[in-house]
Parts: sequence; C-alpha cells; structure tokens
Amino acid sequence: MGLISNKIHRSNLQPGDHIYSFRKWKSYSHHGIFVEADKVIHYTKTRKEEPANKLRRRPACGKCGFDRKVHRGVVISCLDCFLSRYELYRFDYEVPYHHFLFKRSGTCSTGSCDDPAAVIRSATDLLNSQDGFGDYNLFENNCECFAIYCKTGKHMSEQACSAKLTIRAVAQAVLDQNSGRLLEDVRVHDPENYMNLKEKIDKLIPLPINEIIAILGKLNANEEEVEELETNQTME
Repeated sequence: MGLISNKIHRSNLQPGDHIYSFRKWKSYSHHGIFVEADKVIHYTKTRKEEPANKLRRRPACGKCGFDRKVHRGVVISCLDCFLSRYELYRFDYEVPYHHFLFKRSGTCSTGSCDDPAAVIRSATDLLNSQDGFGDYNLFENNCECFAIYCKTGKHMSEQACSAKLTIRAVAQAVLDQNSGRLLEDVRVHDPENYMNLKEKIDKLIPLPINEIIAILGKLNANEEEVEELETNQTME
C-alpha cells in the first residue's frame, strides 16, 4: 500500500488483484481483475458505434486474440492488451481514512474485499454470463464499478463520484458568482425589484442547481409559478 503511488510491477501481481492503468494524461483510468498469469478480466464499452478509423488502429492481439472491434462488455485479455502501453497500478482496499483523503479518486477504498478465489469466481461468472455486467454507462456502470463489484459485491465508482462532485462544485461556484452579477445588475437598473429578487435567490441557493435555474427562468415570465414552485420545495 503506497501513500504516493500504487504502481506495481507485473511480477508482483497476485490472482484476484484489482488493477488499473491511467489513460490520456491520467484523466481517467481503466480497471480490471487479474485472474491468472497474464490474464485480466475487464469491462469495456458495450455500444457498437465507434469511428472506423479509430477501430482500424488496433488489430486483434496476436498473443491472446483480443479484438476490441469484436469483444465488448465483460472480456478477457492478456495484460498487455489491458494496459494498452500504459503503466500498471494496483487498487488498495481497507485503506485508513487519513490515507484515503490524500489518494487520488479511483485508486483505493476504505472497504474490505473478498478472498482472491471469490473475486476470480465473480469475475469469471460475469464473463460467462449472457447478460455480462449490463450496459456500459460512464457514470453509473463502468469498468471501475465492475472491478469493485468483483472484489466486494458492491456497486460504485470512485472516479465517477469524484467527477460528479467536481462538476457540481464548479457549477455551484459559477452560479454563486453569476447570482452576484445578476443582483448587482438589477440593483442598478431596477432598484425597486432588487430586494425582492435578493430574497428569492437567498432561498434558492440551497436547492439543487437544476431547480434553481428552472425557478429563475420563470421570474420574468410568471411570478405565480415561481411562488408555487417555492411552496412545493418548502413542503418537501
């Protein structure tokens, strides 16, 4: 377990390890389960639509036969195909809270995991299942969800959670700033309506962003609809 990095040499891998490799300037990572010597079960996009020129860049692997144009969903490949020329890392479990806080999302969990035999059995069952791991979804059902499910029986994605929180924080920061701009503009150009608008915005800020935008969008159109929305929010 490394505080700075989870990088590991392939010779130190153990069957049942949850492994991953960063892609594209470490903007995201691909996850899988190491099951035996040079074999990894992982989960890929299930949709068929990809640009033909992109698919032609990677022919079928001469070592394991993995062909990304054909094999989708839960797949098995050699370690080289899984890594796709990127570096190898091992996902940590049972990480202390203080350790977790300093780690990058999608690299560790505070939860415990099953024994290696159970992990491999879970990954293999999904590989052989007709339904696999369901339809791929970047935020709700991705390769990290698959690997964590095989290790723990629980469904989650650390990096997807982090992305959602980041988007929400950025959107909230932008909204806070632009709300201030709106109030200042109304104070100058429509001072009689300033206090009324300020009171409304102060009530709306704790609400989810999409609801705030929906309510503000009706301010100029229909004041009665705004009051009704606010009343419903208070009752909930």
